[in-house]
Amino acid sequence: MKVKVNSRMTHPYEKYENTELWKKIDRALDELVENQDIEEITKREYIVGYICKKLIETEEPK
Repeated sequence: MKVKVNSRMTHPYEKYENTELWKKIDRALDELVENQDIEEITKREYIVGYICKKLIETEEPK
Protein backbone atom coordinates (compact mmCIF):
# COMPACT_ATOMS: atom_id res chain seq x y z
CA MET A 1 0.00 0.00 0.00
CA LYS A 2 1.42 3.35 -1.02
CA VAL A 3 0.89 6.40 1.11
CA LYS A 4 0.72 9.74 -0.61
CA VAL A 5 2.88 12.27 1.16
CA ASN A 6 2.24 15.95 0.77
CA SER A 7 5.58 17.60 0.05
CA ARG A 8 4.46 20.72 1.86
CA MET A 9 3.95 20.38 5.59
CA THR A 10 0.68 21.88 6.71
CA HIS A 11 -0.74 22.95 10.03
CA PRO A 12 -4.24 23.90 11.15
CA TYR A 13 -3.46 27.62 11.28
CA GLU A 14 -2.28 28.16 7.70
CA LYS A 15 -5.15 30.51 6.93
CA TYR A 16 -3.67 33.07 9.32
CA GLU A 17 -0.19 33.01 7.79
CA ASN A 18 0.79 36.04 5.72
CA THR A 19 -1.60 38.24 7.70
CA GLU A 20 -0.53 41.37 9.51
CA LEU A 21 -1.69 39.83 12.80
CA TRP A 22 0.57 36.79 12.25
CA LYS A 23 3.57 39.04 11.50
CA LYS A 24 3.02 41.15 14.63
CA ILE A 25 2.70 38.13 16.91
CA ASP A 26 5.73 36.48 15.33
CA ARG A 27 7.85 39.60 15.90
CA ALA A 28 6.67 39.85 19.51
CA LEU A 29 7.64 36.23 20.12
CA ASP A 30 11.05 36.87 18.54
CA GLU A 31 11.63 39.61 21.11
CA LEU A 32 10.50 37.46 24.03
CA VAL A 33 12.73 34.58 22.97
CA GLU A 34 15.70 36.86 22.31
CA ASN A 35 15.31 38.46 25.76
CA GLN A 36 15.02 34.96 27.27
CA ASP A 37 11.60 35.81 28.67
CA ILE A 38 10.14 32.64 27.17
CA GLU A 39 11.43 29.35 25.77
CA GLU A 40 9.58 27.75 22.89
CA ILE A 41 8.99 24.01 23.10
CA THR A 42 6.23 23.95 20.47
CA LYS A 43 6.69 24.78 16.80
CA ARG A 44 6.37 28.51 16.18
CA GLU A 45 3.57 28.16 13.62
CA TYR A 46 1.38 26.45 16.23
CA ILE A 47 2.04 29.13 18.83
CA VAL A 48 1.43 32.05 16.47
CA GLY A 49 -1.54 30.35 14.82
CA TYR A 50 -3.25 29.57 18.11
CA ILE A 51 -2.86 33.16 19.32
CA CYS A 52 -4.20 34.49 16.00
CA LYS A 53 -7.19 32.15 16.22
CA LYS A 54 -8.01 33.18 19.78
CA LEU A 55 -7.69 36.90 19.06
CA ILE A 56 -9.90 36.64 15.99
CA GLU A 57 -12.50 34.58 17.88
CA THR A 58 -12.77 37.25 20.57
CA GLU A 59 -13.41 39.91 17.92
CA GLU A 60 -16.30 38.02 16.30
CA PRO A 61 -19.79 38.92 17.54
CA LYS A 62 -21.57 36.09 19.32
